[in-house]
Amino acid sequence: MDNRVALMIDAENVGYKYIDHIIKEISKYGKLVIARFYGDINRLADEWKKKALDYAIKPMHQFNVASGKNSADMEMALDTIEIKYQDKADIFFIVSSDSDFTPLAIRLKEAGAIVIGIGEEKKVTNAFKSACSEFKYFEYFEDEIEEVKVTNKYESLRITIENIILENGTDNKLQLSRLGDILVNQFSDFDPRKYGSSNLTSLVTKLGFNTSTENTTTFVKYENSLTLEQVKKYIVEFLGNSKKGNIGKLKNSMDKEFENFNVKNFGFSKFSALLKNLGYEVNEQTFSVKVKK
Repeated sequence: MDNRVALMIDAENVGYKYIDHIIKEISKYGKLVIARFYGDINRLADEWKKKALDYAIKPMHQFNVASGKNSADMEMALDTIEIKYQDKADIFFIVSSDSDFTPLAIRLKEAGAIVIGIGEEKKVTNAFKSACSEFKYFEYFEDEIEEVKVTNKYESLRITIENIILENGTDNKLQLSRLGDILVNQFSDFDPRKYGSSNLTSLVTKLGFNTSTENTTTFVKYENSLTLEQVKKYIVEFLGNSKKGNIGKLKNSMDKEFENFNVKNFGFSKFSALLKNLGYEVNEQTFSVKVKK
């Protein structure tokens, strides 16, 4: 049975652009059953409100009743404790860089809950990080370059499943039932029949993944035939004599050249991290890459 997840967001401390990443991260832990964001709703950007509406995150409006005081933080802490003691959730995502939530994280852990904190690496205190069961940083959720937009729904799903296997499996292999749980957690309307398949097994097979059964348990595996040496060679050829180029164009070119190219196969979460590891100089402001002198 899935863990029940409560998402509690300090909206005045969090940018709306991270919400997609947070929801995706939650899908790895369990089923989102409670989602709330706290703050003075009138002061939040319209984009924030739209993003919250897209994911059915309930607004908890709170005026700041005194200068220099944040009553929304107090309300969020009280509601979180109430949710725990009413046994409505097993895992709590506390999204804020505010160290004032340190006692809340400690109390939740004392009560047996798993606490996942998410905030800004430069702002969060060691005390808040230590009080959480796990802590994640916004900075590592960010996409450094705009990925190629996939319009084909089958290809989009294939890439999604590939990433789920690489992020959650072992040796590029994941239990089929676990894959199904994550897909449903990530997309509430997921159904193999939408893709012309009667079940998940036939769907992953249609998308090119291999399945195997071990002790009555079915696994799905992603096979990667691309080597790091091939990647190195292609980058050298792409940059040519100038020994420099645009990261976005390089990534798009590699996606077209290698159907199964995915940086996660090589142990990296981002393309720029792979380039840096290979000895290239990356400018994240201009999205340029060049050979180090």
